[in-house]
Amino acid sequence: MQMKTPLIKKVHMFIMMAQDELFEDAVSFYKEIGLHPKFHLKDKWAEFQVGEMLIGVCPAGQELPDRRTGIVMEVEDLKKIYDKQKDSITFLSEPVEAIHGIMASVKDPSGNIFDLYQPTPDKVKDLAEKIKQEECGHPSCEQDCSSESCKSEPQKWVRKITLKEDF
Repeated sequence: MQMKTPLIKKVHMFIMMAQDELFEDAVSFYKEIGLHPKFHLKDKWAEFQVGEMLIGVCPAGQELPDRRTGIVMEVEDLKKIYDKQKDSITFLSEPVEAIHGIMASVKDPSGNIFDLYQPTPDKVKDLAEKIKQEECGHPSCEQDCSSESCKSEPQKWVRKITLKEDF
């Protein structure tokens, strides 16, 4: 069976809608959270570069209700960002720590809600090892355990972690 060439090569841009009267406030907000402006037409359009991705800010021409965008932006040190900018950025809560990372939702001036995320891969690795030891039954199990139950692929342990409900 021959693989078809995908029609979509990559995600190019996300567009955040802004109420007309809050458009320039939204542009300032995205600058304040550290996005680098690539293009800006006052009161008309703005683009920010994030790696290979673009985030566009577009006036909506109407009042917009708060809405979750589903966008997650990775950061280096979320707790530091929160402490430094909690008075100037609308955080919906303090950063929350889970096994996979630290997250906090923020809202721009026009009600676009997205998440800031700091991954914690070492914690995931530690949890995978803990689960592996628990299922193996050997309290001192190491990666080179000779038990057949310990020779399974590492992906099995990571998959079990992602299926657990305590995340």
